[in-house]
Amino acid sequence: MKNSTITYRISLFLIAILYLLYRVTNVYLVIPFFDEFDSPAYFKLELFPSFRTHGITILFSLIKNEFLISLIQAIIGSLVWIYLWISVLRIINSTITKILFTFLFYLLGCSSVIVEHDSSILSESLAFSSTVFLIASALNLYLNHENQRLSFVYFGLAIIWFASTKSSNSLLTPLLLFIFLLTMFRSYKNRFNIIFGSAILIFGAFFFLNVLSSDITKTLTTSGTINNRLIFVDDWKSQLIKSGYPVKAFKTFEDYSKANLGIPPDQAVVNLPEFKQWWNSGGDSFLLDFTVRNLDYAVIAPVALPIFSENLNFRKSILSGWSQGTDLTDDYTGFRNSMLERTLFWPDEPEKAYLALAVGLFVLGVSLLLLNLLGKTKEFNLFIQIIVLTIIWSYLNWWFGSKPADMARHNLSAAILFKLIPLMALFLSIDKFISRKKL
Repeated sequence: MKNSTITYRISLFLIAILYLLYRVTNVYLVIPFFDEFDSPAYFKLELFPSFRTHGITILFSLIKNEFLISLIQAIIGSLVWIYLWISVLRIINSTITKILFTFLFYLLGCSSVIVEHDSSILSESLAFSSTVFLIASALNLYLNHENQRLSFVYFGLAIIWFASTKSSNSLLTPLLLFIFLLTMFRSYKNRFNIIFGSAILIFGAFFFLNVLSSDITKTLTTSGTINNRLIFVDDWKSQLIKSGYPVKAFKTFEDYSKANLGIPPDQAVVNLPEFKQWWNSGGDSFLLDFTVRNLDYAVIAPVALPIFSENLNFRKSILSGWSQGTDLTDDYTGFRNSMLERTLFWPDEPEKAYLALAVGLFVLGVSLLLLNLLGKTKEFNLFIQIIVLTIIWSYLNWWFGSKPADMARHNLSAAILFKLIPLMALFLSIDKFISRKKL
């Protein structure tokens, strides 16, 4: 028994080391991707208000070296994936189930769609890592029963890290803090947890208020959303013009979209005196008011945008973001020496990518049904909460995400979850079924 335990631990260690080496090696093989429009802002550390979130700007502004940033992102990314893997193995009993899960888990974890962002000087890599760490911490807190106090601390820290890596993550913070505080008062109410919980609440509120405070984020988002979506539907465009939005901005956006004139088209619109006048006259609240007033836009458009106009397609929808991922490895010449592949989780063709998403959701549905039938209430409820929060999070990304290309990037964390959650739910349900049969 002792020898088998040692062998098991050595196997875990070797797999973890191989995965770490895989991601670190890729950093050495490629040239970091620096976006001339977005990346510079991540090196500017601002306290409040901050255009970019502090979890990225603190690291980037302190290190400043693109290669070292990439290396750190690869190491952090590896460690959190290993942490999630071990967290899942702790709640699975069957050996064959553990082996099959490990194979598919790391096949997903090695995908270019995930690993390529280690060498991207943007927020994606750390945003993915914070999401994976949050899921692992939730699993340990709600499904494992060892060292619950430490698991509670990890969960609180995971929420703060998650909130500090992306603006849309910060917008989800109130819901996460509600779950965190509810858990504390129901199960872990003592002096330490109340003090710790209060600190998490303060930091979470700070990140939430910070993302609401930046006019730079709001102006660019409003400009991009208007010109990429609203102008293609007559009713939506009519409401926009009635609000006083400058018609001149349409032509400006079109001109800057056709050619590289030095700044992105959404920034060119924001720079117009007419746009600034409209913004100061109520335009700052237009997008929020519009979303509240138009339930078709708020609820249906994110998943079925093409039904509103023949000029709109699924590439601008949530479904595209959930299914297709990004293509830095193919699109950026600096990644030509990369050894990365998309793997079967991320097919190249859009139709196959949508099919892969549909299969994943089907597997998730069957797994949840099995967990429910087996009476595994904790597991079932946890996965349902994650799914609901991911959908809400995706809608926030869509409502306030400005460009078609950003739909894939901004919703990539959610896309990864829609690969991970079916995988975890499938093997956990199978393991519980096997355990029930053995009784």
